[in-house]
Amino acid sequence: MTNSEIPSDTIPAEDNPASLRSTSFVALTVTQFLTATNDNIFRWLAVGIGKDYFPENQSFVLVLGIVCFALPYIFLSSIAGFFSDRFSKRDVIVWCKYAEIGIMLLGILAISTQMIWLLFLAVFFMGAQSALFSPGKLGAIPELLKEEKVPAANGLFGLTTIGATVLGMAIGNWLSDATGHKGLDALWLSAGCLLLVSGLGVLTSVVIRRLPIAAPDRKFPFDVPQQTWRDLKTLASSRAMLRVALGMAFFWAVGSMANLNIDQFVAEGGGTLETDKLPLLFSLILGIGLGSVLAGIWSAGRVELGMLTPGAIGIAIFSFLLFTVQGEVIDPANFLNSAFLFACLCLFGLGFSAGMFNIPLNAYMQSRSPTRTRGSILAASNFLTFTGILLFSCFYGFLRKEVGGPDNPHPLLSAKQVFLVAGLMTIPVVIYVVCLIPQATLRFMAWMLSRSIYRVRSSGMENIPEEGGAVLAPNHVTWVDGILLVLTSPRPVRMVVFSGNFKSRLLNFLGRIFGVIMIRPGDRSVSTSLEVAAEAARNGELVCIFPEGELSRSGQIQTFKRGVIKILEKADVPVIPVFLDGLWGSIFSFDRGKFFWKWPRKIPYPVWIHFGEPMNKVDNVFQLRQAVQDLGAEAVDKRMKNDANLTRDFVFQCKKRGRRLKYADTTGQQRSGKQLLMNTLILRRLIRPLLEDDEKYVGVMIPPTVGAATANTALAIDKRVAV
Repeated sequence: MTNSEIPSDTIPAEDNPASLRSTSFVALTVTQFLTATNDNIFRWLAVGIGKDYFPENQSFVLVLGIVCFALPYIFLSSIAGFFSDRFSKRDVIVWCKYAEIGIMLLGILAISTQMIWLLFLAVFFMGAQSALFSPGKLGAIPELLKEEKVPAANGLFGLTTIGATVLGMAIGNWLSDATGHKGLDALWLSAGCLLLVSGLGVLTSVVIRRLPIAAPDRKFPFDVPQQTWRDLKTLASSRAMLRVALGMAFFWAVGSMANLNIDQFVAEGGGTLETDKLPLLFSLILGIGLGSVLAGIWSAGRVELGMLTPGAIGIAIFSFLLFTVQGEVIDPANFLNSAFLFACLCLFGLGFSAGMFNIPLNAYMQSRSPTRTRGSILAASNFLTFTGILLFSCFYGFLRKEVGGPDNPHPLLSAKQVFLVAGLMTIPVVIYVVCLIPQATLRFMAWMLSRSIYRVRSSGMENIPEEGGAVLAPNHVTWVDGILLVLTSPRPVRMVVFSGNFKSRLLNFLGRIFGVIMIRPGDRSVSTSLEVAAEAARNGELVCIFPEGELSRSGQIQTFKRGVIKILEKADVPVIPVFLDGLWGSIFSFDRGKFFWKWPRKIPYPVWIHFGEPMNKVDNVFQLRQAVQDLGAEAVDKRMKNDANLTRDFVFQCKKRGRRLKYADTTGQQRSGKQLLMNTLILRRLIRPLLEDDEKYVGVMIPPTVGAATANTALAIDKRVAV
């Protein structure tokens, strides 16, 4: 039986693609952490030892380290894609981890025999191992998890990789100093560290469950250049996928140049030891990690390309700010000097922006690539990425080459000026992204702004089809209903609105960007607008129209107009009832007799958006209105059950009181919030074994004291009634 024939019911429950805590995904994440850690330990150890062999040309050693590591990604991209598609991705990961042990042994041999060429050959082999490992690890994520978990998984994966990079850099640079000249004084230390990490990686990799083979009939690409070209053509067949791959290549190329430049930035700023650069590298990588995690959270289960614009703008701004750093960054007499702190802050901001830029691209590449060709697409993306890294590394070497002759040797550009160049190179990317995806950019900015006013939660998202046309029919409570629906939907939504609300040039401009269909007064104009909406639905788009045709003045659902039925008759697509729950009472509703000028009752205001099951062949507004009303009744019932949670409210109030007085009686007994909570939970645990599971009513004979109140509360949170 092949992997692809393994029945799904034999997969353990904890490994079903549902949770980021599944055994296989955790094992994959830990394996990636150990791999990235060892990559960086070994590469930075090799660079440190290389500086002992070439002390007069340290920039060359830095570039040599990244070139040796990046070259295999270019030459082996098609082979890596073949292995990822032809075999189980789990098997490829395990094979690569075993190969890592052999490469570490080769590196140790090179250090002990003082063959510097062999050491950098081992770095090349380590890059080859990583190149073969990469499509397998990235392609395994969407196979281990559901699609809506992929953005969050990428954020977690990014944080793990960044943490491993920090740890690997720190250990590699420390080993370079601790093992003495050319790494020979304490070789056992380097050997033990490298072999231990690679061995642990083997143990974690075998825990990953077997994954199906994507293309069992794929042949080995003996014609590597032609196969690489075919992989690139497969990638380029989707213009969106190609743009994403180029965006990822730009991110990693600029990131590698910044990584190399920090070394010289510290050296020019007074640093003398390899470990002097660690705080600045840590700031950069901590920023990338935090940006990656927040990007995964802000994606809210979907691919959010709107984060690309603020991410690219941040990269440009913080690169420019690094150019302005003044004074000695590393000053032994005043370690936390202003230049050092400002540089750390700028590098953190640069990393945070880079994390926001990269995570949406990774999520798009993994979730939107076809399963059968995912390995080839990821391999082609790796080819572009590491070609960019290689070119930018060589470009960095050119910018840092010695000029001025033997009398006045100095680099062509200082490290600060290199950051300025990086910022200038990012400006065209910012302009391109803004022009390419203005809707996604504005959508993300509006979503971030709305989070400060509303706390939006949704249910029934599975009822929105992944593709194909449909009509959304929600109730209409506030001026921002349409905005909230656009922000919540995983797919772009074309709103049908009254043109009188879009009189200003700004709103008209935004309406055109988001493809708003405007209804103008007049029978012919209304008919034309409904025809445009029906055509959009027929073409596979999501169309939203408010059947009430006006805002509710009471919070109740008004009479439905026939416009929605006309769209359904012409388009022949399903209609999805939608109920916006909790918006009545917010500042944009007509609560208290006015729409805007009133104080909000709560910030952020809790809102639920419920999507009902698609309805086919709906031919009257009464049927549709009843479906929206039924959905509203279910929504209110759910909200009431969630709101009326005695245990949650009791725990919250006790924690809120903290050490302040909560209960007291005439006998002098007193309890603070924390004391009452602890006493109640202990009493609940003591009482529970004395009662049968079906005993709902329990008699309590205690005078009205603190003890009685504690007993009554303990029974209540155990879902029993004290009598």
